[in-house]
Amino acid sequence: MKIHSSEHEYNHPWSHVTAAVWQKYPNDQAPHVLTVDVLNREVDQEKRVLRTERLLTMRQKVPSLFSKLFSSGEPISYVYEVSEVNLDTNTFTAVSTNLTYRDIMVMDESMTYKPDPKAPLARTLVHQEAAVSVSLSRFSSYCEDAVMSRFKANAHLGRRGLEQVIDRIMLEGQLKLHTLQMA
Repeated sequence: MKIHSSEHEYNHPWSHVTAAVWQKYPNDQAPHVLTVDVLNREVDQEKRVLRTERLLTMRQKVPSLFSKLFSSGEPISYVYEVSEVNLDTNTFTAVSTNLTYRDIMVMDESMTYKPDPKAPLARTLVHQEAAVSVSLSRFSSYCEDAVMSRFKANAHLGRRGLEQVIDRIMLEGQLKLHTLQMA
């Protein structure tokens, strides 16, 4: 099993970052994400928690060893995500796992977004953690390294994509405000 964790800081308030997470796809940095479908959404009024289950459909190249052993081309893959937004603690947590190739590889990821305690109205901190486990005994370490390497590259693109979405949301908000002021 390989584990990777990272921290990132967005120079935007938590409310803007978390609003952008819901609108992250499509974006220029993630053309492989084809659809995001909401499977279930519940609100716990007492705890002030929104819980959402989503299914992400992607077209992804698989590591070459997987492709040689199990398929060819760019298969469609599915990722199941459960997220919780807690308004009392201003915490947004999303946990996802692959559904495709699960019998040979499990890839779990968690993302936690919180206001930066040093500047809670201006910045958001994100903690990202991923774990991959491949059950091909002779090739597990090689495959885990390949998958984790791709994950790290995609994580960088994901952060860039989210920044683009935040910028778009901010621009749309400014345009709406300007339109209202002109009316």
